[in-house]
Amino acid sequence: MAGNDTLTYLMNKPLTGQKNRGLQSLITQERTRKLELLIHLLTNSRQALVVCGPEGIGKSTFLTVLQQRKIDSWLYCPVKGTVKLSIETIQKQLIQAIKSDNLPNLTLNALSGAFRELEKQHKKIILMIDEAGKLAPGLINTIIDYAVNNPVLRLVFVLTNDELETKYNSDNALDAGYLIEIPPLSEQQCGHFLQHLATKFRTPIAFNEIDDTLIAAVYLETQGIPGLMVDKRPSLDEAISGNHSLGILVVAVLGLIALALGTQWFSSSEYNLKRTTAPVVEQSVGSDSGETQ
Repeated sequence: MAGNDTLTYLMNKPLTGQKNRGLQSLITQERTRKLELLIHLLTNSRQALVVCGPEGIGKSTFLTVLQQRKIDSWLYCPVKGTVKLSIETIQKQLIQAIKSDNLPNLTLNALSGAFRELEKQHKKIILMIDEAGKLAPGLINTIIDYAVNNPVLRLVFVLTNDELETKYNSDNALDAGYLIEIPPLSEQQCGHFLQHLATKFRTPIAFNEIDDTLIAAVYLETQGIPGLMVDKRPSLDEAISGNHSLGILVVAVLGLIALALGTQWFSSSEYNLKRTTAPVVEQSVGSDSGETQ
């Protein structure tokens, strides 16, 4: 099965369709399986779900791809986590998500009733809070309690590993949640991803410059985190220069040698010129003095 965990990017045969575009964003079959697990849990469990991984691993992309799965009985309510976010603000955003489902006159006071009506229709609201690490301490507990009282709600929190450790101390309800960790790319997958970047985006690297040395350098620098390769690309310039360092070094050394030899030749020529002309001047002066006497 490990051999099947390769990139879903097909360089010579681009994938088409909404679902396949989502798979492209997920990059690997392993991540696709994580998505299927997330959908299964949202369908069959009321546990709060935590999508976790380091910065740039693709957690936000993961949620975007989830929303591309147009499941008829699901309403999506994406929320950006901030320190000022409150349960009242979240309720207002839930109202907006439900309004788009043909309930234009819904008010905050009628929200609980709307939940019950949606539950009768076997519908669910997927409340996805990105950057949940920024939420005020205790708010995640409040949100989870709110979902317990309103079974139509399904919760997905997105945090980095460090944020999750911090939130365990302030929001202990997360202990009962289900953790879905987004895996980094392997070194081989980094190579395929670099090839994709070279064909799709403006990068300081050409497709034919990607070799094992470059891939190893980029993997070492980014540890398989796609966001670093896409947004920062910290290792590409250095890796490329490393691949060409020998040639650059040779050219630089030859240039310095040429400069040194040229300087030495010029200095020697100027010195020799002075030595050959000086006696002539002195002899001429002496000759003039002799004639005067």
